[in-house]
Amino acid sequence: MDPRALRIAVGLALESAILSGASTEELASLYPDPEPPAVSALHIRLMESQDHRDREAGIWLQTGMDLDSARADPAGLAGELGKMEYLLYALISRAGDAQREVNDWMNYTANAVHLLTDGFLVDAKIMLSRALHVSRCPAVEGLKAYPGLSYEVGVYQDATASYYREAMGYPVGLRVPEETLDAALKLQEGMLELMRSRVRLEGPRENQLALGAVTGLSSSLRRLMEENPGEARRRLEKVVGLMETWQDLAGGPEKRELIEANLLRVRETLDTL
Repeated sequence: MDPRALRIAVGLALESAILSGASTEELASLYPDPEPPAVSALHIRLMESQDHRDREAGIWLQTGMDLDSARADPAGLAGELGKMEYLLYALISRAGDAQREVNDWMNYTANAVHLLTDGFLVDAKIMLSRALHVSRCPAVEGLKAYPGLSYEVGVYQDATASYYREAMGYPVGLRVPEETLDAALKLQEGMLELMRSRVRLEGPRENQLALGAVTGLSSSLRRLMEENPGEARRRLEKVVGLMETWQDLAGGPEKRELIEANLLRVRETLDTL
């Protein structure tokens, strides 16, 4: 894999960890110059975590790894998950105080079905990780104290774990075109710098502008990954407007320097698209 693409994969995992509130130290230290063995070792640790936020970062890290596609059967898995969705729906009315958790379990499963069908494998994996998490939560575990539900809930839990393990083996490699790799990496660097910055945002308007800029950069990066530079450019043009307004509003030299540096990054990227 191109070292730039591997770095983007680590950046996607770091973005996920920042947004979810998971630990970011190892990913942040790996991001500037990731080596495949270190990425693989961190991926193993993240995927073994009991915290679904760590696993989600690990799933994004998989985009920089080579996985065997020989046994991948998204359509078949979607069919099995569709049956699981129906069974969980039937369980909700009997779940008592755990109705909300069983409903969440069902919804994550249903979302995974649609994402698998549409080819969004990373997002499908994340939904299955969340389904696995909620299937083992205390409220659901409590249902196993009832003789009429114990066996049934256990079977559904085991099936969810099995589907999760199957999906984790599906390849999700990055498909960033060679000609846009540098642009994608530059956008990601700026986005992560803004997300990790400790500058204080003053008031709802500045919060709105900063959030809009970060969201726009993330969205533009994904459009480049989808080989749609035209849409990436349109979104970046909106980011420029947001950042210019933010720059006019911001006070303090540190904050203005941060905005100015990243505004320059965005403009330079636009010139290449």
